[in-house]
Amino acid sequence: MPIPLTQCRTPRRVLQVITPSRMSGAEMQLVRMTPRMVARGHAIATIVKHNSPAIAEMCRLGLTLHPRRISGKINASALFVLSSAAREHRAEIVHSTLSTASWSSGWLERFGGPPSIGHVQGFTSALWHRHQTHLLAVSNAVKQDLVRQGVPPERCTVLHNAMSPDDFYATRDPLIVRAEHGAEADTPVVGTFAHLSRKKGHYDLFAAMPAVLRELPKTQFWIVGQGKLWRELHDIAEKTGVMNNVRFLGFRRDVADLMNAIDVMALPSQREPCALVYVEAALSRKPCIACRSGGAPESIEDGRTGLLVPTDDSAAIAESLLSLLTNRDRSARMGQASYERAVGLFGWDRFIYTLEQVYERVLDESAANRKSNERKAA
Repeated sequence: MPIPLTQCRTPRRVLQVITPSRMSGAEMQLVRMTPRMVARGHAIATIVKHNSPAIAEMCRLGLTLHPRRISGKINASALFVLSSAAREHRAEIVHSTLSTASWSSGWLERFGGPPSIGHVQGFTSALWHRHQTHLLAVSNAVKQDLVRQGVPPERCTVLHNAMSPDDFYATRDPLIVRAEHGAEADTPVVGTFAHLSRKKGHYDLFAAMPAVLRELPKTQFWIVGQGKLWRELHDIAEKTGVMNNVRFLGFRRDVADLMNAIDVMALPSQREPCALVYVEAALSRKPCIACRSGGAPESIEDGRTGLLVPTDDSAAIAESLLSLLTNRDRSARMGQASYERAVGLFGWDRFIYTLEQVYERVLDESAANRKSNERKAA
């Protein structure tokens, strides 16, 4: 159920730090979160590494950034850069996103800077967060991974990424979008939206394509995203004879329009922490196919909002795709159920309520520790 937001207890001065290598889910989450927090009275400044390829896109989406030379985990000057930024902003708390930002923010805290919170967006080493007061995990799966690495459970709060229908909606007729890619109204279309990297499960998806096409030869597969596997996936499509059914669409800004035009979203990542694309599909009323691993089972309710398959099982992917593509009524029911679930579970009110509670807890603990240390010194 949605959590109704009450008045913000105390607006806080927050220094956000992010070190992105590309425009992806973590960056979009920051872009969408920041104006909502500012609207609640929080004063937020956002530091980003100066050479990030994501800067232009984040600025285009309306986020005000302060580029600084904080690249690399072996970068002693980053500590001084962040210390200066924290003083300039009079930051009460540092909220970091991605491992390099968290590593530097933790050291800043260790040397007397503001308490820091690390926003853990994936399966990563707990080492990068060893000096931070508290961690936010984007799924229970990510939290359990951190706990297995020795992070005390009470030092980590699960905070699923948020999105609302206002964040993600189509603006074009899906039939027009389909026609642009050679798909008719009744053409089965499978969409995959992700960076083209090994962990996203593209190999398994491409291995499933021939079996799907034997039953539904008109099916199209829209591959949205760019990355190192681009050439290799082209070669696989050529060798397996599926190239005519695959559309490599690259990086797109009209993802909502594309999502609205497909029938099924498939992202069989081997270990997805908590992909925003699953929520985007839900808000587009599309059923998802994903692997039963990582945080995917928290985003997709198997058999109700989508289908979960074992990892490294292209046969199961093909079977699941065929079961949804050949039963439009079932797909529509799943899509509607996924929309209703997403609005409640991944809404912004729940996200902001939890985040503000963590801010208050961290600041209260920091104040108590400071008083304790002062008494000991006296």
